[in-house]
Amino acid sequence: MIIKFWGVHGSLPRPGPSTIKYGGNTACVEVRCGETLIIFDAGSGIRNLGDDLIARHGKGSGSGVKGHIFFSHLHWDHIQGFPFFNPVFIETNEFHLYGGGNLHCSIHRIMNDQMAPPYFPVALEELGSTTSFHNLRPGDTIRIGESVIVAESLNHPHGSYGYRLEYKGKILVYATDTEHDGSDASRTLNLARNADVLIYDAMFTPDQYLGTADGLSRQSWGHSTWEGAVEIAKTAGAKQLILFHHGNDDDTVAEIERLAREQFPNCSAAYEGMVIVL
Repeated sequence: MIIKFWGVHGSLPRPGPSTIKYGGNTACVEVRCGETLIIFDAGSGIRNLGDDLIARHGKGSGSGVKGHIFFSHLHWDHIQGFPFFNPVFIETNEFHLYGGGNLHCSIHRIMNDQMAPPYFPVALEELGSTTSFHNLRPGDTIRIGESVIVAESLNHPHGSYGYRLEYKGKILVYATDTEHDGSDASRTLNLARNADVLIYDAMFTPDQYLGTADGLSRQSWGHSTWEGAVEIAKTAGAKQLILFHHGNDDDTVAEIERLAREQFPNCSAAYEGMVIVL
């Protein structure tokens, strides 16, 4: 299993000098399980992934890319890159899109709406690739080749899904856009149990979350802190923790990483281009 991060930031793209180290694109994680391509979320980072896939597979009708895109939820920062994901415009490619059927709207509805006039010049039905949509429910299991993926609901406004991917004895858990306040503890722990790699929301510092930093509480916003991420990782017995969905500049993310490592040494803040091999 090969994991590569193409977008690690949260809420909105944040390019510029303050995010050079970790990256300013929104959520997108590529996972290769043998020949199977699995993608978690289609934030702005998926644009660069698409260009890389075309370079790897060749341009034009010979591309032949088949992929499975799993959406944590349908907020803008997790879908905004899809219209700029060039492989979906190529006829020989095939993509399956998965998302929670009990979220505010279906995957098909949201994708169709964001590509409809006046928002985008190319409609969803005009895409060249074969594109299929799959609605999920909490606890659903999806088998793709030798990969097994379990979906579970998380704690986020309008709903969010986390995913547990198992492949040849290795376990990756993708759990972003969730608030660690006790309401989802049992579901999240079951999802993350004994994970080799746990990718977890750590958007805020504890002071930001409580509002003691600037007088603006982020409680009930649907995001966690590095302390919450460490607690989940320790309790679930995860081997490696990756802090994700950053909401700060590089200096603050580096400090979050430093503090988290003091309590959970095998911990890193995700950055664009980061590769993990299991």
